[in-house]
Amino acid sequence: MNAIEIRDLSVGYPRKKGDPDVLLKGLHLSVAKGEIIAVIGANGAGKSSLLRILAGLQEPLSGGVEWFGKSLPAIPVRERPRHVAALFRGFARADGITVRDLAELGRHPYTGMFGRLNSYDHNAVERAMQTAGISDFAGRQVTTLSDGEFQKAMIAKMLAQDAPVMLLDEPATHLDLPASIELLQLLKTLASEEGKTVIFSTHNIALAFRLVE
Repeated sequence: MNAIEIRDLSVGYPRKKGDPDVLLKGLHLSVAKGEIIAVIGANGAGKSSLLRILAGLQEPLSGGVEWFGKSLPAIPVRERPRHVAALFRGFARADGITVRDLAELGRHPYTGMFGRLNSYDHNAVERAMQTAGISDFAGRQVTTLSDGEFQKAMIAKMLAQDAPVMLLDEPATHLDLPASIELLQLLKTLASEEGKTVIFSTHNIALAFRLVE
């Protein structure tokens, strides 16, 4: 069973009058467990919209998306974070939040109304920070991190969420080349060693080509 299945998908925005603004159409794609895929395209090409549809945050113009053989609309909203973790641009760095605090937010789908973490949750957070390579900064305020360090912290949050699918929208934006390569290597490792299904968007073709190295 594939992690994600896309069937005859059209991506864009409806208009109040006239035909919709279509960015992508007729998309078919099967994404297996442990596979990593780069969605490449220029700014405005529809990459972010596609990822939002795959994450269940935006309706397609037509076609459908399945998660693990089940139609996405049939999956209750409260259950979706246990299947897919998504990282989109624009996440603000709030004052007073440490790297550990941020990673702990990833446990929200499991902690109930009051957000209380048990020993299993704390262990999951520690493992996530270690895997993302950010454990040494657990007590640091997120506002003091470099862009590359902050992206690692955000990935730790995603890993703490313990979802089998990870969707990332332009995760290497604002990163220098060494940090971009390190981030890509981390994503490749998560796919090959942790069995995560990873889909990320980028306009950097050279970076995407490093997937095959």
